[in-house]
Amino acid sequence: MLSDKLRDGANSKAFKALLALIVISFVLTSVGSYLIPRLNTDPVTIGEYKISSGEWTEQYNRRAQQLHRYGPQAAALLENPQYVAELKKQVLENMINNVAFNSAVWNMDVRIGDEQVRDVIRNTPSFQKDGKFDNDLYLAAVRNMGMNPEYFGEQLRVSLMSESVSRPLMEVSSRPMPYELESLAKLLAQRRVVNLYTVDSKDIAASIEVTESEAQEYYNAHHNEFMAPANVRFNYLLLSLEDLKGKVEVTDAKVEEFFNLYQDDFLVPEQRQVSHIIIRADAEDAAERIKAVEEGIAAKDSFAELAAKYSDDAATKDKGGDMGLFKRGELASNLDAALFALVQKGDVSPKIEDSFGTHFLALTDIVPEHTPTLAEVKEQVTEAYIAAQARDMYNANVTTMSDLSFENPDSLDVTAEALKLTVQDSGVIAQGDRNAKWPFNTQAVQELAFNEDVYSSGVNSTVISIDEEHSIVINVVDHHDSALKDFAEVKEQALAAVRQNKINTAAYTALENTAKALQQDPNATLPENITVRANVEIAAGSSEVAPEFSQAIFAMPRNVEHTYIIDMNNDTETLAVLQDVQEGDSATLQTFEQVIAAQLNQYLGLNTQNALYRQARTLNEIEYNQDAINLVTRANDMQ
Repeated sequence: MLSDKLRDGANSKAFKALLALIVISFVLTSVGSYLIPRLNTDPVTIGEYKISSGEWTEQYNRRAQQLHRYGPQAAALLENPQYVAELKKQVLENMINNVAFNSAVWNMDVRIGDEQVRDVIRNTPSFQKDGKFDNDLYLAAVRNMGMNPEYFGEQLRVSLMSESVSRPLMEVSSRPMPYELESLAKLLAQRRVVNLYTVDSKDIAASIEVTESEAQEYYNAHHNEFMAPANVRFNYLLLSLEDLKGKVEVTDAKVEEFFNLYQDDFLVPEQRQVSHIIIRADAEDAAERIKAVEEGIAAKDSFAELAAKYSDDAATKDKGGDMGLFKRGELASNLDAALFALVQKGDVSPKIEDSFGTHFLALTDIVPEHTPTLAEVKEQVTEAYIAAQARDMYNANVTTMSDLSFENPDSLDVTAEALKLTVQDSGVIAQGDRNAKWPFNTQAVQELAFNEDVYSSGVNSTVISIDEEHSIVINVVDHHDSALKDFAEVKEQALAAVRQNKINTAAYTALENTAKALQQDPNATLPENITVRANVEIAAGSSEVAPEFSQAIFAMPRNVEHTYIIDMNNDTETLAVLQDVQEGDSATLQTFEQVIAAQLNQYLGLNTQNALYRQARTLNEIEYNQDAINLVTRANDMQ
């Protein structure tokens, strides 16, 4: 039974020895598992704890696998040796952070008792069946994690220890202050009014002359603009996760077994239905209405009627203030805390004041956290089962593809036969051609096909992941390097480039003269070939101008009279003269504050976490073994 699986004595020497084996903590995350072998090749020692080269390599491989899930662009980063080196360092430093924090928490004499550990295990939905703890299910789940119950329990104890210290700090310090939200909202809601001046390029072009010698000189100085791209043709095998889903055998028994093992994935969290009254801070009669609402609540008047009469929330007041169902964390942090502090249906919160105004919340219903029956979610479970089985098949096939294409390097035929795939021909693919058909237009395949070791060897490439659902191996049939085009072939292109440069230079000069004239006299007459768009409003993310030009406009000092900038706006030299700076109205500011709040919360949380780690490091003696670090780096590079 569970009680027999957890050892007494969290303060014992035996537990402290076990703690020394636990590398990755559960701080702000979830249960993980590590044992540190006592080797002489440990890259880092933190006090009496060590991080082994094997565990570092394992964690780097997990991080690399995660990158593949983010798509081909992220996965392609792993082809960059410099990026890989930095990623390995980052993984190691993260492991050090977690060990240092665990050690600091232990030295603070923070302890978690056996009963607390048992309660967490008993209340974990994935260990329950029909709403009750199931010891057999618990043991099966723990074994599936590759652990025994004793070790799992002690790891969970460490997790709870760390969370008991970190979570309160995170909850307090990650909440943005109202003045921070207000300042950022004002900046983002600001609008700048400018006059935009442009020059008639046709008028300038009429007086521009370009000679062949100028074009030849430009061609000689800009060979990179006149290169024919390298091209390649290859045979390939493409492995698709989607294709494998059709090969998964599905039975009711297997679906039920999958559901019992992964019930936690289908858990429906507690939801609360809430009604809301808000009285805006800038409302003239705010104080009177707040008092009326408080008196109505005290008198147990209908909250719906109070909302209809006093709330400024136009979207909900006609529905009695009903906002619908919310899970924990879906509302703004102050409202979320107030809502989940209410105990039972019908409870009303005290007034909640923030930069938006004064809020009142009423709890109208509670849908408890629960694990649905298999019948209720069978379709969802079946899809998850198929996806999981297909993923296992996919991973096994990637290994087979890698092994066979390496063992039979001159052809893809043996690999194709084993995996029941068809060897396909790419046709001629130009380097950098993003208009080529998928997957030849992806960065991952482009970098593989145009890797010198691949196209010059004549043997099969390594297997790479294009994205989380596709892997490919290629064998290059033909390759041609990039080559400079003859001047005669690109003469017109060179003439056009020189002409455009001259037009841009002349336009800039004309606009600069105009800007200086306007500084002397804002009503100065414009030259005939210059036009103006007057009083154009530019906001953050505005489509009125190019993003880079918008940034230049907002970089202009707001208190300098007749301030201006000249820059390229959608390939056209443009003069912007600042006319006015307008602040956002209250509704716009509120919208921006709501958007910013979640992002700033995440940013502040990350800063707090980093501060905790930095402090934990100062409390531990950290020794780096550079020889062991170099050994791991070289071993990973050879894989």
